[in-house]
Amino acid sequence: MAKIRGLLVALTGTAFGLSPATLPSQESVAPADGRALVTIKELMEKTVTPATNTLWNVPEAPTDEEWAALEEAAVTLLAAATVTALGGTGPKDNEWAKQPAWTAFNGVMISAGRDALDAIRARNVDALLGAGDVLYPPCEGCHLQFNPGVVDAAQ
Repeated sequence: MAKIRGLLVALTGTAFGLSPATLPSQESVAPADGRALVTIKELMEKTVTPATNTLWNVPEAPTDEEWAALEEAAVTLLAAATVTALGGTGPKDNEWAKQPAWTAFNGVMISAGRDALDAIRARNVDALLGAGDVLYPPCEGCHLQFNPGVVDAAQ
């Protein structure tokens, strides 16, 4: 697996015109033990929030460009949900990720993200809106339980 990951890094770098000498080492790209590299707060603010905002603001009749942005948001959300399941580098992140409520909230985020991606690929606005409706309550519930200041600040 390490050889494959190293090869992928090298091939990606070559595709972008980078020489092997300028590529990061495998160790600096991601830890081999699957540890998170950022806090859950950072992941939420920089990745999940922009993705969910895009998914919750669906135009009535999306253009091709808007469908592409929606698809990117759904894929980003799914990738982020995979990482939030692992925890993060914040003081309580790993403790939270082990709690059943966290797992349940994250599971709904993944399920709604998959539904959103399916709807986007089918270009079905109604199904996408439905996925967004399913996604919102667990987001708010998770914030109320694990980061109450986020919900309080939004009101």
